Amino acid sequence: MSTRLALKNISIRCNRVAPRCDKCESIGAECAYLPRKTRAKKQGDDINENGVLLDILHRLKRLEEHCSLEKAPDINEHGDSSMSFSSVDSDISRPVSSDKSYAPAFSGVIGYYYECYQFEGFKIPLEKSFLLSIPDLLENPHIQLDYTSQIIYHTVRLQGIILDPSSREDDGGLVRHLYQTCLTLTDCWLDHIQNTPADLFAAVLMASEVSMALEGCNSELAWKMLGHACTIAKALGYFSVDGNPEEADGTQGSTTDETEIDKNRKRFEFWHLLRTDCLFRLSFGKPTLISAGSWKVNFPDPTINGVDDGSSRFIQIHFLASMRLALVVMKYLDWIDLGADPDPVLHDATVDSFLAEVQLIMSDWDTDELLRMAKTQIDTWFCVDMIFSSYKFLIILHQSKKLNQERHRLPHQTVDTSRKSLQMFQSLLGSSLHAYWGISLILFHQLIPFFILCLDIIGNPERGNVDIDLPSVTWISDYVEKIVEKRAELRPVMIIMKVMMSACHQVKTNRMASTMKENP
Repeated sequence: MSTRLALKNISIRCNRVAPRCDKCESIGAECAYLPRKTRAKKQGDDINENGVLLDILHRLKRLEEHCSLEKAPDINEHGDSSMSFSSVDSDISRPVSSDKSYAPAFSGVIGYYYECYQFEGFKIPLEKSFLLSIPDLLENPHIQLDYTSQIIYHTVRLQGIILDPSSREDDGGLVRHLYQTCLTLTDCWLDHIQNTPADLFAAVLMASEVSMALEGCNSELAWKMLGHACTIAKALGYFSVDGNPEEADGTQGSTTDETEIDKNRKRFEFWHLLRTDCLFRLSFGKPTLISAGSWKVNFPDPTINGVDDGSSRFIQIHFLASMRLALVVMKYLDWIDLGADPDPVLHDATVDSFLAEVQLIMSDWDTDELLRMAKTQIDTWFCVDMIFSSYKFLIILHQSKKLNQERHRLPHQTVDTSRKSLQMFQSLLGSSLHAYWGISLILFHQLIPFFILCLDIIGNPERGNVDIDLPSVTWISDYVEKIVEKRAELRPVMIIMKVMMSACHQVKTNRMASTMKENP
């Protein structure tokens, strides 16, 4: 029998090596047939396949239930690009940490955030149904979610935790988990950041007064995020809402086709950027990111859409009062940057004018009465933000007066204001309804009053208010220690405050010992 076989009678492919066949011979090639490979026996079974299928169906059902909670509109004017799933950028990876252990605690915080803070001036550029579906999307190995959406999702959860009136024992652990997750995402996000409303929102949430970065005591990261927010806002036309369109320098956000509501939204968000810039200058000594002459933006209509809704009354008041205070802070900081007035009398007269402006703001808006009228957690937040910001600035102004700097003791106005600030902070957080407000408020508003009272106790041991101030100093130190319990990154803050508190207690002990010696 001939060894030459036609290929049509062979069920395997020719690799053009001996033995020869008719086709190979016709082209002068040699062919040999590779031995048939034994197929590996299929390992899967019906039970495993059914388990995988049930898992997929379970995830799809959960996703469907999330999406049905709130029917999304066909078009999202701000969030089109950020709601898409990335299938192009293959380097986008998942965050290291998992949400599974915290899922029950997080289940309601996003919904609570939407319920208590939906204002036309500062809206999340992602739909609620999409945010609620993110846990399932993150579990799906076939979906790669963009970094912007993930950061917005985690930062909104932080806001929800702080605004939620219910208390949880593990809030510190939850916040630490969120902070570490966002920190992991941030570097990758910065490599993909774009000039979009969603990226602007993410940057603002990372840099704001109660932000993910400041909850980790990372003021440098918060300031860096503010810089990115300003860059994006400028590119989107937020700095030139009321400027001449012909003078727009390559901005993407054209104001010619925008409605007045859109312009009001931009004005509202720009002024918050300007205020945050002032806060970083005042609290952390940072240079300004929004220079004079770089913007042309009027005040917005506080209602944004022209509808005076009673539920947003405190938000409107907060905007008007806090921006008025921000302008005074900006004038003061610009004055300081020009250099101190060599004449101490003129210097103190200028400071007195700033003091009068701040006191007038507090009087005009009657901030203490507003706080008593506040019924919801978010309204209370807006009130105390106005009050604490004013208190801190009053302390700084009193301390900057030449006359006070020449004295050996702190001025009584500084000490009295610090006492009011700490006592109000303690009264607000002493209730179980306000169990967790994070570390951000302490960094921005309470560190200065805390140190003022401690310095006054240590430097003036004979003062008569030690027994009044020591409980406040001790309470806030214990509060920080409670926050730090599960957050090692905050330990330096706790150590400093504990040392100051111990020194204050030692002053009281020494005074008691001295009294006992004098009166045996």
